[in-house]
Amino acid sequence: MTTLSDPTLAAVVELIYGDQAKFYSLEGLLLSVDLKHPEYTVEMWVNSDSYWGRLVTPVYGARMAALAGNADADQALLNLVEVTTRKFLRGESTEREQLPPWLAPLRASLLVDGYQLRLEKVSGTAAGSAPRCRLRPTHRLPVALAEQLALIETELELRSQQTPLDHLQQATRAYARRDYATCEEHLSAALDHLTAYAAGTQDLDSAKNVRHLIDTGRLSVREGTRLLRDLRLLTSPNPHPHRTRADATRFRVQLTATRAATLLSQIEF
Repeated sequence: MTTLSDPTLAAVVELIYGDQAKFYSLEGLLLSVDLKHPEYTVEMWVNSDSYWGRLVTPVYGARMAALAGNADADQALLNLVEVTTRKFLRGESTEREQLPPWLAPLRASLLVDGYQLRLEKVSGTAAGSAPRCRLRPTHRLPVALAEQLALIETELELRSQQTPLDHLQQATRAYARRDYATCEEHLSAALDHLTAYAAGTQDLDSAKNVRHLIDTGRLSVREGTRLLRDLRLLTSPNPHPHRTRADATRFRVQLTATRAATLLSQIEF
């Protein structure tokens, strides 16, 4: 999986830590962006009772969860960027030449991650109010994800797996033109064919193929269950927990890349 990168999240947490008075309560901030979950508590070489430890631990834990395929964690990190940016821009001018110096590096880092940070003035509000901050996926995939997909496509070509390769390439092109429904159809087809390839069959019954991979010990029960869940998620019209179809589709591209890499690693070449 890919999610917001270390440089992006480091910029945000350092911003918060550098001016702790911006937020009345750190715990309140974490609750508001849905980062206050026990599963995001990880062991780190920090004082867990300090302000820094209470801030960086759930952020790092959520990033690890997002990398493992947790869409809620991925969305919580996006929420953190938006809420923090809005808070720190309160009372600041949104004119380009008067924007605070910390904003440009953050925007540049987000672009590498495949997101554009948009500032929208809220009309009819009092002076000193904050602009509306929104992260919008760019039409290009994040650099790390694009590189991962390129490696998978190369491996499929070397393995002479033309059908899943074609579907994956068509999914990427559909994403670039923002045809998200078509993109998800090709993602689903690519993963169905890859699952069949891993199971050594031409049958596209994914449930049967996943069961075979578990029975033969190439996938654990947990890995097989997650793969089958993700195969079904690819065809679900519900973007939850993401707010937009673009966010949901990008996450499904990430899921496909991760599960494809797992399946290919189980096949001798």
